[in-house]
Amino acid sequence: MDTEFNLAITGDAIINRRVSVCTEARFLSLVGILREADVAYTHFETIVHDYEGDEIYPSADPGRTPMRSPRFVVDELKWMGFDILSLAHNHCLDYSYGGLFSTWNALNEAGLPHAGTGRNLAEAREPAYLDTRKGRIALISMTSSFPRWARAGDVRRDVKGRPGVNPLRFYHVVDEETLDILMQLATKFGWKAQQMGETLLINEPGSENSVMKFVHSNRSGISTAVEEEDAEGNLRSIREARRQADYVLVHLHNHEYDPEKGMYASPTFVPPFARKCIDAGADLFVAEGCHHPMRGIEIYQGKPIFYDPGDFFMMNNTITRLPAEIYESHQFDLKESRWNATPADVYDAREKIPRPSIYNDGTVSFRMPGAAFVAVCTFGKEWSLLNLKLYPVTVSLKPRSASGLPMLADEETGARIIHYVGHLSAPFGTEIELRDGVGFVKL
Repeated sequence: MDTEFNLAITGDAIINRRVSVCTEARFLSLVGILREADVAYTHFETIVHDYEGDEIYPSADPGRTPMRSPRFVVDELKWMGFDILSLAHNHCLDYSYGGLFSTWNALNEAGLPHAGTGRNLAEAREPAYLDTRKGRIALISMTSSFPRWARAGDVRRDVKGRPGVNPLRFYHVVDEETLDILMQLATKFGWKAQQMGETLLINEPGSENSVMKFVHSNRSGISTAVEEEDAEGNLRSIREARRQADYVLVHLHNHEYDPEKGMYASPTFVPPFARKCIDAGADLFVAEGCHHPMRGIEIYQGKPIFYDPGDFFMMNNTITRLPAEIYESHQFDLKESRWNATPADVYDAREKIPRPSIYNDGTVSFRMPGAAFVAVCTFGKEWSLLNLKLYPVTVSLKPRSASGLPMLADEETGARIIHYVGHLSAPFGTEIELRDGVGFVKL
């Protein structure tokens, strides 16, 4: 490729209100950055439906906020300049298969390619493609955070597959002491525990396919590792995309974290797997989903790995209806009875739940609510990364009617955001320089 190609990357988009009505200059400047890119990408962590339909039923085990977005949000994303979306996340089946199918229909009608879900596992793993005047981009999307029943199923010669998400399952690697504790807990709680060599499988009675897997290690501590079957299935899709497209973007949705370093560090299985994706042919890797301001950036083999750009849209408190299970949740202290309570009552109760007051990565602690960044990657001849800019973003928190809207950060806040991203990226050997309010990653 002899032409420069600009790809804009954002984090989660939980959006359910019109944003094209906003005239705030810092929001419109952000929109301009997305529109100027040759391709703009976001992770669509919601589903499109109107609560009605023969197949649209609320799940008995939804995410913390069961998602719903009106059909018009798809047009809002196109208005902003977004071209391609990832869909693999833990909310895909909040409203059963009907909600998932409704989402596909809305995106397909709008001409927005999407990856990460499908009518069976092969479809969910399939790359999505976008053709542009400067080249073809492929997207593979997967998630490590999902209810087990939401995993897409393989097709057999005698049974059709199951709709759902493209999974990246993982297991825990534990020392002898932890393994003994797990066995004791399983016995006390009446869980089913099956030991097979170095592997311990635990599940509740009646949940035969919702198994927790632990593998014994002689090393002290606890870590995580990717299930080889899922790793190879996704790497196969990346290798396919590498032969079929000019640029390959790989996405992972994950809520997990490293218990030793804190919730602002990726779980131990993510960095080595991200590097394997680059080795398999990915031009960049984007993880997101922790819903805390950002994680670090690594440059591996000249390719960027974003461990979390932070939330882009975060409108999880203006969803107009919630299913009964949410009102029955023990985590919310509702003033009204569960029969009389409204969504606003739930959101009020949720805001009163104590949350961590600091971000603690072991050496630096400070709070930056709503901080994120938009990355613009510039690729040049032979797909080399020429430039990587980080535009600092703040996502509004109040009032609720305007919350969750991203804007370019002001000068002072932007400098703090870039400094913090630089600190998070330093363990990967990544340096970021602040110039004129923009972070420039040293390549």
